[in-house]
Amino acid sequence: MQNILDSTKKDFFYYLSSLGISPKSHKNYRSDISHFHGWLKAHVKAFGAICETLGDAIPFLSTKVAGEYKTQLLNAKIPAKTVNRRLSTLRHFGRFLTSYQTLDFNFMEGIENATSVKKPQANAISIINEFRAHLEAEKSSPNTIKNYLSDVRQFLTWLETNQETL
Repeated sequence: MQNILDSTKKDFFYYLSSLGISPKSHKNYRSDISHFHGWLKAHVKAFGAICETLGDAIPFLSTKVAGEYKTQLLNAKIPAKTVNRRLSTLRHFGRFLTSYQTLDFNFMEGIENATSVKKPQANAISIINEFRAHLEAEKSSPNTIKNYLSDVRQFLTWLETNQETL
């Protein structure tokens, strides 16, 4: 396929350069915006539209689309640090689009960073160890103990991740 010059992407990279960011950050921004554009092309194509350039994709940008992108990244089990860097890139992109009046709203408004999955707190570890001791006292098989403890850890992680919605 012919390489199409994408002036929006080029202008965004120029905008980033004007911010005085480091070469490594600039490289990450380029990678992140390319990843988002690839995802957005496929996302839009699923609805029967085609957007070869990032400029073509601008009419499809919305907070809903940004949220769907974030959800896709999280579902793909991408580390929170990488997800947050990609979201940061899109926040810069949103500011760029509004500052140049390409969009009259920031499509990243309200899209928050992903939170890292934290290791169980000391209290949770203590409870898990007590539960293990209980299962051993009940003469549960090693396989049963392993499976139950895995289920409890999974539940505690889920609970910690979903505390805000409960």
